[in-house]
Amino acid sequence: MLRRIISCLLAVASTSLHAAIDPPDLELVRWPDASTTFSEPVAIRAPNDGSGRTFVVERCDNPGSSNTTGHVRIVRNGSVLPTAFLSVPVSCVSEQGLLGLAFDPQFASNGTFYVTYTATGSGIGDSRDQVLARYTVSSNPDVANPTGSVILRVPDIAGNHNGGDLHFDHQGWLNWSMGDGGVQNDPNGFAQCTGRKKADNNPASCHSTTGQGPTYYLLGKIIRLDVHATTASAPANFCGATPGQPAPYAIPPGNPFRDVAQFPGECAEIFNWGFRNPYRFSFDRQTGDLLIGDVGQGSWEEVDFQPAGSAGQNFQWNACEGRHIFNPNGTAGGSPCTGPAGSVPPRLDYGHGTAPFGCAVTGGYVYRGPIAPLRGQYVFSDYCTGDVYIVADTAAPTWTYQTLGGTPGMNTYGFGEDAQGNLYVASQGGEVYVFHSPDNDDVVFMNGFD
Repeated sequence: MLRRIISCLLAVASTSLHAAIDPPDLELVRWPDASTTFSEPVAIRAPNDGSGRTFVVERCDNPGSSNTTGHVRIVRNGSVLPTAFLSVPVSCVSEQGLLGLAFDPQFASNGTFYVTYTATGSGIGDSRDQVLARYTVSSNPDVANPTGSVILRVPDIAGNHNGGDLHFDHQGWLNWSMGDGGVQNDPNGFAQCTGRKKADNNPASCHSTTGQGPTYYLLGKIIRLDVHATTASAPANFCGATPGQPAPYAIPPGNPFRDVAQFPGECAEIFNWGFRNPYRFSFDRQTGDLLIGDVGQGSWEEVDFQPAGSAGQNFQWNACEGRHIFNPNGTAGGSPCTGPAGSVPPRLDYGHGTAPFGCAVTGGYVYRGPIAPLRGQYVFSDYCTGDVYIVADTAAPTWTYQTLGGTPGMNTYGFGEDAQGNLYVASQGGEVYVFHSPDNDDVVFMNGFD
């Protein structure tokens, strides 16, 4: 009772400072307890299998190593299980590592899930490959089979801008985000090239694969695949497969370059393009809308929005940084930036030189959990500030946000949901927090996530 009275007083006191935050007593609580620290947590996920388990993706054991291990850990009944659910050998230099996890929509019956990671050893490109792989659960439901099968490898050119987030959409297609490769300014034009090309510092040479050095593809994209089907003979526009050979995936209807007769030189795997580093994205679990945090370069961060059912879209990098013309010389460009024909501007951008003085947006989620007043609001953060930002009106064509007060100091690595819609946020330091409102019927939290 005393705690409830104190929380009510705090809520009243904070109302004038954070009037747009609803509920006003919204807070972050260390999870699963105040003593638990994970290793580089980047994502929190949960299958809809009735088990009550929540899974934490640990990027790697040893950041900076080209030969280390990433893990997926299980939290059940408030405790981290002692044995990792899955351990994957990864390179973890710069922004590499074990980066994404998605449970198959039919996980309860087929025990199948997918991860993205940076492979060890030499790659197809100048840096180590980014990999999408399928795994299955062993006879012990808390331990996965240790060997997976590779669905798609993407050649990379540097250790950063790897994207790596992974989600199934409402249609059952698997979506994987991929950064532009990491070279500052994207001088090769990878983000705008929808086919294959060399790293030749010439954005106009898209589709040119002659000459020395690796051929690159699918960088600066959101890739959308049907991983429940295979293709007996890959056509020419399957950039991640050898033409004429079997491919362990198919291309969903609606991918803009699916038709090989119309787009023989493009990559059928592409759904969206024009990204710098779409490090974290999500689908609104109620509407199916897609929300993407695309990390900017020197001046602007942005959040992109795509309504459910929309066609594939171009999100403007590197013509634009946020809503502003991109200047490779490092000076902030003017606005508005119109971008390539037919491209889509962000719903929200914020600058590095003005409050909140961010440096790298961490995309979040539209909240759909047990805190009723928070439902429908978009929650995101920034790696450098560690602050939590909330967009109350996601129906507006241009978004504004408020900053949640009283949050712990952190470098925000990622967000996640559990099966009940509880929202979590992870920090580079290893802490994970759950969003909580003492006065708003947060029944799932109060019952210990059972």
